[in-house]
Amino acid sequence: MAFSSMSGDCADELQCAVCFELYKEPITLPCGHSFCKVCIEQHWESREEATVCDCPNCRKVFPIKPECQKNVALAKLVEKMKLVPGVNEEKMKLVPGVNVEERRCTEHGKPILLYCKDDESLMCVMCLVGQHTNHKVVPVEIVHDELKGVLTAKCPELSKSKQHLESQLHQLKREVEQTQDSGKGSVDRMEEKRLALYQYVDKSVDLMKSRVIKRQNKKIFLLQKQMDKVKEQLNSLHETNSTLKAALQDHETIPFLQGYKDVIKRLESVSHFQSLKMAQPTVLDFSKEEKNLGSLIELHENFLKNIMKPVELQMSELDQSRLRRLYGRTPSLDPNSAHRRIKISRDLRTANRTETDNHHPEHPDRFDRCAQVLSSDCFSSGRHYWEVDVRSSSLWGIGICLNSIRRKGGGKECWLGRNTESWCLEKFQNKYSTWHNNQDTLLSVPGNPERFGFLLDCEEGEFTCFGDSRVLHVFRGNFRVPVKPAIGVYGDGASVQFCSF
Repeated sequence: MAFSSMSGDCADELQCAVCFELYKEPITLPCGHSFCKVCIEQHWESREEATVCDCPNCRKVFPIKPECQKNVALAKLVEKMKLVPGVNEEKMKLVPGVNVEERRCTEHGKPILLYCKDDESLMCVMCLVGQHTNHKVVPVEIVHDELKGVLTAKCPELSKSKQHLESQLHQLKREVEQTQDSGKGSVDRMEEKRLALYQYVDKSVDLMKSRVIKRQNKKIFLLQKQMDKVKEQLNSLHETNSTLKAALQDHETIPFLQGYKDVIKRLESVSHFQSLKMAQPTVLDFSKEEKNLGSLIELHENFLKNIMKPVELQMSELDQSRLRRLYGRTPSLDPNSAHRRIKISRDLRTANRTETDNHHPEHPDRFDRCAQVLSSDCFSSGRHYWEVDVRSSSLWGIGICLNSIRRKGGGKECWLGRNTESWCLEKFQNKYSTWHNNQDTLLSVPGNPERFGFLLDCEEGEFTCFGDSRVLHVFRGNFRVPVKPAIGVYGDGASVQFCSF
């Protein structure tokens, strides 16, 4: 490659300061400057004082002739640059309006020409001598095309998620309309019957209407909350889609690479949206209220006391699908609490039980006898729902505990469910049971569920365990004191995983 085909600073980085050509068998002097081996030898031989060796660049004198070894990394770079198609003046030309300093290495001030695949970082030629030694380094033009291909492959997945969420939003809007219609019709029919009632009946009618409207509004509130969440996800997808398109349309190498990680993070944050599933629409049933009003004249006045009882949203109206959308979260495991036989996955979602120690560093939060691990998440208010995949384990315990639970020792003070500080659903010898304060309750769980759900309602003081879409058990306690999700993996080779929503 002739050097006239390269431009400015970029050419300087691969040009010998003696012959002004591309390096041929480059060597690097102790001062850090590089030259062709032949050129530096000839330079030293031409000196009047043959015993004095200096650097033609910085003029530093070396009393003893340095042992010049080939700079392998620099030599490979020269060969790679020769093979890169399109590395010419047109390709390297600076674009008006682009900050030149952003194209330079912050450490050496040299032009950014390389990309380290090991560290996923931009670098200049000077960076080759240092922390990137023996790393896989390629010209930025090569990795530019590779990473654009990665983003292009993400486009269909992003489009699918967007369509899925738009369908969800349409379904939720339709369900809101149906709920509004059903509630309005029931209220109108109640008003017609009101004329036949006496004074205490008028009061009862008002209470019944309030009951209907309360249920209706509560249902609509939950649906609106779902809609808001779907809209938020759609907005996130629109923003990510715009960012992706902008990145794919960016023909400038350095800005593209500088923004690449941010684009990937955005794509990963929305990658799970399409996995959400909508539950079948349910319409509130007010027939019971209407029938009660039809026979209200014949009822005793104590009926008024019965209808004044508060009405909560039925569990059938709040199934696990809605729990995922409204309160779903994916807890992260705390590596500092993991027992030495438990290995935590890189995404902090899976606890793997190993047959040998993992040599975890000492930590006051670590369980030293019980094969358990806690989440780094801590809850003391609101509602929180998560699910756990147990298909790879036949001996486990899952629940919540106070952060003050003991970590050292193997007694009941540390074991989930065997003390006052923890609540646990457990599987042992193919039997399921719940544990708290060392008291167990045997459960009837048909089949062998691969996934269990857990709803923590701090204000109501309830911790509900779900299996195969039905409630298995409800713990009651003071959960306004901060508690953490907890996992115990009690069989070698098994694993338990927090599910992603």
